[in-house]
Amino acid sequence: MKTLYLVVAFLITNSLFSQEIKIKKDVVYVDGKECLKIDGDANNVSFYDLEGNEIIFLKFIHNSKYGEIYNKITFLKQKKSFTSKSYIFTKNLLIKKLINDKTLIDCQLDDEKVENFVMKYDEDVEKQNIIIEIKTN
Repeated sequence: MKTLYLVVAFLITNSLFSQEIKIKKDVVYVDGKECLKIDGDANNVSFYDLEGNEIIFLKFIHNSKYGEIYNKITFLKQKKSFTSKSYIFTKNLLIKKLINDKTLIDCQLDDEKVENFVMKYDEDVEKQNIIIEIKTN
């Protein structure tokens, strides 16, 4: 019985602090409020703030020499980027992680948190495979 109470308490607490993210017609809505705009295709996605400044570039890379599929995410103003192979970021998932990590607050990127976000998720996919190629040659 105690387990049931804990599960219910966890679900209620989790739902109170999570934000609803929807992407509709190239607009990102957070809790029903317009937050960002999106443009691009299936492999290259640009995120813009409401003033029209491109702030994030998300690239899906398929069948490269570095692996089957991976992401490259670039924070343009901060001039920071990272690659991720084991954790493939979709548009929705990227926004969710940015909000949960408090990197995206009130639809604005926090410069210091961007650096932490990059360090947290970067797998250095391209760099690691270059080193492996050099060692095998």
